[in-house]
Amino acid sequence: MFISPMLLQEAIAPPEDYANVITELKLDGIRLIYSNLGGEVKLYTRYNRDVTVYFPEVASVSLPKGVILDGELIAPDPENKPDYHLLLDRYHSKQVDTSIMIQFVAFDIIYYKGKKVTQLPLIERKKLLDLTVPTDNISIVTSQWVEGNSEMYFDIVREYNLEGIVVKKPHSKYQTGRRTDDWIKIINYRYLKEKKSGLNKSNCFLMMLNQTQISQKFLTIDMKPIKNRNKLYESYRQMINKIKIDLSH
Repeated sequence: MFISPMLLQEAIAPPEDYANVITELKLDGIRLIYSNLGGEVKLYTRYNRDVTVYFPEVASVSLPKGVILDGELIAPDPENKPDYHLLLDRYHSKQVDTSIMIQFVAFDIIYYKGKKVTQLPLIERKKLLDLTVPTDNISIVTSQWVEGNSEMYFDIVREYNLEGIVVKKPHSKYQTGRRTDDWIKIINYRYLKEKKSGLNKSNCFLMMLNQTQISQKFLTIDMKPIKNRNKLYESYRQMINKIKIDLSH
């Protein structure tokens, strides 16, 4: 069952009055809806195209019945950074090329146990999402978020030349197919410019930040190229253990 996803308003800078917000990294991938309502797993793009056969490693993950998830599908490059062009190579290949690894990063849940949960506050839906997605798989993970600190987060994103951030009101409802100021995106346009020129390559990837690390010193560690699924798992599950932030710097 397809659900038209909630869309993002765009802002030029993080709002100053957003002290109590959910801040997430904006990932450079394909918006994806995961649905297993009716007992059959289906994967849809935001334009209602069924792409289930293209990404069997995501479709084969066992999740509780009766869920619909919203998230972003990404393909990490050898330096563990989401590579949109690599994802398109995988998507447009004539045969499924599993040598190009992909991962579905879920950031919201629309149905839980067969019931629509769009009227619940986002913070409550996040809790249901954590209950739904197991921590022992590598093909579907949940997006990590921080409370507030959107300005600092965006500064870090610009420093490491990532795509941008998403700022959401914690009590916002999920409004299917609508674009509201409950969810806003702030884009790092230098990233987009270099992405178009093919020059955007860095040796570190800020995949996710943990709110417990917000008061610690920021630290990056170079990652070796991914050679198997275990390393993919480590790069995204354990990256938060290699990243620290210090608000005083």
